Amino acid sequence: MPSVVDAPPEELYKSGMAFTLTLKPEIEQRLRELAEAEHRSMHKTVELAIQEYLDRQARNEWTRQAARRVRERNAEFYEMLGDR
Repeated sequence: MPSVVDAPPEELYKSGMAFTLTLKPEIEQRLRELAEAEHRSMHKTVELAIQEYLDRQARNEWTRQAARRVRERNAEFYEMLGDR
C-alpha cells in the first residue's frame, strides 16, 4: 500500500489535513538539524516520522492479536506446563 508520504505535494494539499505544530525550541532545532542532514524539509521529516509511528503501532497491534490467538489456542498446554 503506498504511503501518504510518497504522494506528490499537490495531492497532499487536496486531500490531507493542515495544522500547526508547535515544538519546544530544542526539539525544533534537532528536527531542523536532522532535516538538513537528510536533505529534506522539516515538513517531510515530520511526515516520515508520523508514518513510521503509525506503521509501528499497526505492527504492535498485529503482534498483540497474534500472541492472544496463540495463548487462546494453546491454553490447555500452558496449563499442563504450569501443573508440573
